[in-house]
Amino acid sequence: MKNKVEPSRQKSPCPYCGDAPVSHNLFYFVNLISMTLDSHMNKVTRHAPDFLKSFADWLMSGFFEIFLLFGFAKLSEDLSLAKTFRSRVVWEEAQRRGIPMDQIILFGRPIDHYRAKIGGQLKGKAIYFNSLPIPSHLLSMQKDWDDKFVLKKELSKKNIPIPNYVDFSSIFSGNFSKIFSKLQSPIIVKPRSGSRGRHTVTNIQSPEQLEAGIRVAGKLSPFLIAEEHLEGDVCRATFVSGKLMGFYRGSVPSVTGDGKKTLRELILQKDEKRPDRVEKVLVNKELEDFVLRSGFGLDDVLPEGLKLSLSHRTGRLFGGVTREMLDELHPSFLPVLTEAARIVDIPVIGFDCIVPNPEQNAGEQKWGIIECNTLPYIDLHYYALEGKPKNIAGAIWDMWAR
Repeated sequence: MKNKVEPSRQKSPCPYCGDAPVSHNLFYFVNLISMTLDSHMNKVTRHAPDFLKSFADWLMSGFFEIFLLFGFAKLSEDLSLAKTFRSRVVWEEAQRRGIPMDQIILFGRPIDHYRAKIGGQLKGKAIYFNSLPIPSHLLSMQKDWDDKFVLKKELSKKNIPIPNYVDFSSIFSGNFSKIFSKLQSPIIVKPRSGSRGRHTVTNIQSPEQLEAGIRVAGKLSPFLIAEEHLEGDVCRATFVSGKLMGFYRGSVPSVTGDGKKTLRELILQKDEKRPDRVEKVLVNKELEDFVLRSGFGLDDVLPEGLKLSLSHRTGRLFGGVTREMLDELHPSFLPVLTEAARIVDIPVIGFDCIVPNPEQNAGEQKWGIIECNTLPYIDLHYYALEGKPKNIAGAIWDMWAR
């Protein structure tokens, strides 16, 4: 039986948002404004004196305190209301440590903001935070590291492995053949900012497919990036205070042809034999478009012995498998990943990498970092199908003891 207290796939009205749907128009507008202003804002915050940073922290706390005072908000001790499983594992660790933690209920709705008392219930210092309790004085970023173009540009200066890439605007993309010719196919197109694989189109084999992919990715942002399609699994390397604390590997769902069954039949057969806790393969327009770019339709017979990936989405929520494998990671990856963490220089980082085999020498295979998450989903390291879970939340709470 499936453990109900763990992430499960959520329904989404948009196949290209996966299980993390967002308002397309709102997300587009936020991207348009934020990516235009972010470079200037980062310059300001980077050089702001400490008292201004403290004031900003006080302002957020004051906002919640006032709303609590006048009854617009309240505090909840109900762990089951945690907005994300990322927040849930933080809350569970707080309980183990005796740290009082409550969720903010704003206008009757639970939000992903919380209050904790560092130092105890009576005399403890109240802190307010969004999902991860990172000390505010450590939150200043030199650059917008969630921007995939900015990250790749900076990592490439230090010869950190990344895929070849091209950035462009969906508004002025124009000549698709020119963009396509700059990279070795197959290629990927996606918004420069955003996570969870939203509106990412992979396995693009032609300028025509690129044009269709740009239409999909361009629904969330006018600022896009195209990059070469690296072969391998998607891995998450999570750092806390400069130390690699977890390395998670997620594979895409796939089937192997027998020369008799159609692709649709192979998917049904795969679902019948899937491991416990693994969701069924989600057959929707995104999947149909994906396999079509490989030259197959759902009613085509897959040739015997041919292994076909069904999606770019990885992990057990989409029919794949997952493993926490920090203890098995080849040591040659550590200095490269640690250097990337040093460049980004923020207290909690999640790097997404494409790696063919994390247990083999990094220098003997083609791999690369594809993006950075400054508010990473640390729960990945807790709910993998295989491997020993890593207590990332504990390392984050430890930052308050220094």
